[in-house]
Amino acid sequence: MPASERAIHLWGVRIASSLVLVALALLLTPARARACPTCSVGDPTLTTMGAEAPYKNRVRLSLGASTRGDRLGRPQFDEIRLREQRLDLTAAWSATERLVLSFNLPLSHRHFAYADLSREQIVTLGDAELRARIILFRDRRFSPNHLLSMIAALEMPTAPRIDRHGQRLPLEVQPGTGSWDPTFGLGYDLFKNPFSLHTIATLKISTPGFEGSLAGPSARLLATFQWQAHPRFGLRAGIDSRIDGVTRESYGEVANSGGFIAFATAGFVASMTSRALIHAFVYIPTLNFLRGEHREGVAASLGFTYDI
Repeated sequence: MPASERAIHLWGVRIASSLVLVALALLLTPARARACPTCSVGDPTLTTMGAEAPYKNRVRLSLGASTRGDRLGRPQFDEIRLREQRLDLTAAWSATERLVLSFNLPLSHRHFAYADLSREQIVTLGDAELRARIILFRDRRFSPNHLLSMIAALEMPTAPRIDRHGQRLPLEVQPGTGSWDPTFGLGYDLFKNPFSLHTIATLKISTPGFEGSLAGPSARLLATFQWQAHPRFGLRAGIDSRIDGVTRESYGEVANSGGFIAFATAGFVASMTSRALIHAFVYIPTLNFLRGEHREGVAASLGFTYDI
């Protein structure tokens, strides 16, 4: 494993270990009576942003931190190594029991290492996203066991273009595409306390961006199983997979773009109070069939969600 990927892996392990200790401390704290969020949906399942059972005027705020590594190009020739630490601020509002609107704004710190041994660091915005989640089916209004949702989202070109020596870096290592990109999908959530399942399948379609560049369509499948071992603590495991179409530039197809990758995920979610959650996950690439010289490394994330 390259040194950069080892550093990312160790960072994720240290963060996850620290949060496990926090979660264990929470388990030893006497649980208080659960407040509005649980009472309003009738289900004590701990849920992160996007997997909850909505009720009218529910407002959630989430702050997530993540780190990942990416490697593009041929070693000692045109290779670019990317290390990214990212913050995501998300706000979600349930306008009704069947409609959830959310807005996400990312901020990233990017460290680039090039084949000529030069390096640079950039702090920049990513592409902001507006998202709507529409509940197509719920088996009952209070404490539902089954939720079927439709997702519609739009990524906006809020990220700047990153150049080196006057030339734009490949789209695969840009913080955004420079285009307006819609996403459509379906989600299914199962709640059977102490177990739950969250699945979502989406398709993102890009429009022309920087200098007419066009990222290929991207399909993603996420499935996460949760066992809530304690009213204030749950363990999670699942898969996060993605298949990307080939990127096109004015000269034709980009060699190191497109393909399939799947990550095995594991982590936990813990209740700090009746309104606040912490969660941490590690993403380990298990199937990597990205085209050309393109490899993604181990990733890790932690987050905080609060119900207003």
